Amino acid sequence: MTPRDGPTGADGSLRHDARTATRLRSVEHARALARRRLPLPVADYVEGGAGNEQSLAANLSAVRSVQLRPRLGVTSTAPDLRTTVLGTDVSMPLLLSPIGFTRMMHPAGDVAGAGAAGAAGTIFTLSSMSGHPMDEVVAAASRPPWFQLYFLGGREGAEQLAHRARRSGFAALVVTMDTQTTGDRRRERRFGLSPPLRLDRRTVARMAPFVVGRPRWLADQARDGFRLELVNAGGLTVEGAPISPGEALLRWLASPPTWGDLAWLGEEFGGPVLAKGILTADDARRAVDAGVAGIIVSNHGGRQLDGVPSTFQALAEVAGAVGSETEVLVDGGIRSGADVVRAVAMGARAAMVGRAWAYGLSAAGRPGVDRVLSLLREDIDRTMRLVGASSVPDIDAGLVDVPSLWPR
Repeated sequence: MTPRDGPTGADGSLRHDARTATRLRSVEHARALARRRLPLPVADYVEGGAGNEQSLAANLSAVRSVQLRPRLGVTSTAPDLRTTVLGTDVSMPLLLSPIGFTRMMHPAGDVAGAGAAGAAGTIFTLSSMSGHPMDEVVAAASRPPWFQLYFLGGREGAEQLAHRARRSGFAALVVTMDTQTTGDRRRERRFGLSPPLRLDRRTVARMAPFVVGRPRWLADQARDGFRLELVNAGGLTVEGAPISPGEALLRWLASPPTWGDLAWLGEEFGGPVLAKGILTADDARRAVDAGVAGIIVSNHGGRQLDGVPSTFQALAEVAGAVGSETEVLVDGGIRSGADVVRAVAMGARAAMVGRAWAYGLSAAGRPGVDRVLSLLREDIDRTMRLVGASSVPDIDAGLVDVPSLWPR
């Protein structure tokens, strides 16, 4: 029996992922199974936030504080979950947020995310911190994905990445505005899982106390060759000279994007640009004035500045300020289809999930992401039936009651 044919080989791993995925009952269940498969340092990378993780916790509690107010007896038909985002038809008001280093969670990584998003009829967003080449991810997607841009290599590197993304077939550029420096991510520092990441055999040996009880994760990574380099930083040049991934990261932190860069990036990319990381009406207005096609209300999953508002509280402010002028999306703390309905009722064009699909990936690879998206779709459908919304445009502010101190 060869390793490939055996139960721990690639085929056996795929069969195991498929069986595991059929067992998933919720996003929270995917999270529990992910924590059983991942070594603690990797699980903490997925789960962790900045500082005391106040904003991370606030994202979850804020979503749950929004009450649903059903309209009874107004519809008996199956709801229509379809909508559009930036003019693109999607099968439900749910997109996939960018997640860095997904190949560390499972070798299928962003290829699995893009493929699952396409199969579900929605849009995938690729992180600059991906371990998969742009072309490979686009090939896995059945509709053009979006590319999330960090200024790797500074302004010169950002220009090159924007050109690469356009050539590869990405439909939109997502510029993350809240990374003037890295957050105080204490869980990552504890285990040394900060970019530039080198999860090679030597690193795994140092992680041995945590890896020894996770043989399936270790076998999967070994078959993948521990390929966790920043592929998007490869080939970047500054003044015509190639730079290393480490230098690309330093140049990004030395020159993060400003509002003036958004219009320039739109010209370089030749397509729509979204600003991600917006939490206030003032910054939302600046983004609109800079000509963005959309805004993503986000606090980086609570991973940058601890103590900022929850994304749902910020959504109420941002949507009220610019929701009539540009499309507003939101991520952070969304774990169910009911949460997606809440977001749309509060003014979001659609919601985005990051950790939710990362849990599915970590638990069961591509089948796990497929299953998580299916569970979320089922819950959006169920919630729309129960609140009396026959279509996405029927999901309005009258269907929710937000805390009294939030903007309305």
